[in-house]
Amino acid sequence: MSSLITIVIPVYNREVTLLRTLRSIESQSVAPAEVILVDNGSTDGSPELMRQWMAGRPNVRLLHEKKRGACAARNRGLEEVRTEFVEFFDSDDEMLPHHIADFENAIKANPGFDIYGRNIVTKRLDGSCRTEYFTAHNAMFHHIFRSSLSTGRIVVRTALVKAVGGWNEELTGWDDYELGVRLLLNGGKAKKISGRPSVIAYQQEDSLTGIDFSSHPERWERALDTIRENIIKSGRNDLLKWVDARCMILAAQYKLESLGVCGNDSEKGAILAESLKNKVLERTPYKKRMELIYLHNRYFRRLTWVFARMLFPW
Repeated sequence: MSSLITIVIPVYNREVTLLRTLRSIESQSVAPAEVILVDNGSTDGSPELMRQWMAGRPNVRLLHEKKRGACAARNRGLEEVRTEFVEFFDSDDEMLPHHIADFENAIKANPGFDIYGRNIVTKRLDGSCRTEYFTAHNAMFHHIFRSSLSTGRIVVRTALVKAVGGWNEELTGWDDYELGVRLLLNGGKAKKISGRPSVIAYQQEDSLTGIDFSSHPERWERALDTIRENIIKSGRNDLLKWVDARCMILAAQYKLESLGVCGNDSEKGAILAESLKNKVLERTPYKKRMELIYLHNRYFRRLTWVFARMLFPW
């Protein structure tokens, strides 16, 4: 029986890491229905590597997208997906051999959901590993505070991704974060898959996410502003307090970077922190609680989502 899942991989100058990703796909105990590779104007050896790898593999296609950006490349791949479910995978990450099989089994055993997700492991630049969690219970809260619907953690019903308009090509950062909110706003039902993580995500210095926030604040703030706009359009104003709290966490991260706590030491971070704080405090009716969110993240630097849950009960 053919797989229910297509994998879409955008590729831009990933010659060094791409083969690891492709080999992890060929090692799957259950093969995906199709692998759609989308070259986004690579200038290194990535296109030739992909052509060599796809030789003799009828379920692999190589597309090209001239418009620069991972979102544009993913949307190009999305146009060609024929299966019921799709997974957008990054060209520097690795899936373990049981990955596709686990999602296939979960979809068949638990029909009726739109988003299937599980925890992943992120390998940092210093070699340490961290588990990134997927949570289906109150999925919107956990996604806003913990980005639980990020790329690599989820397989999504193709029709839902298309119904919400695909990837937002105007964003240059946190694009999967913004897409995840739209998926949930449009009724996406989430199911968590149990078992050990089946994806290893590798942190890269030259990734769109980068290794700090102060260098490109427009990426994160534009994504958060877009999420606010989408929430307001949907009539879910009850969610705005969570997004504002997430903005205060970002402001705290700016401040920490200005102090050198996060390895940056940039005066720019202090200015960004104050600007974003004031922006939130001017619009929120929860000024005191927002200040507390900021202070918690600045001084404790972790588990602020737990504190936010206490301040804003479900």
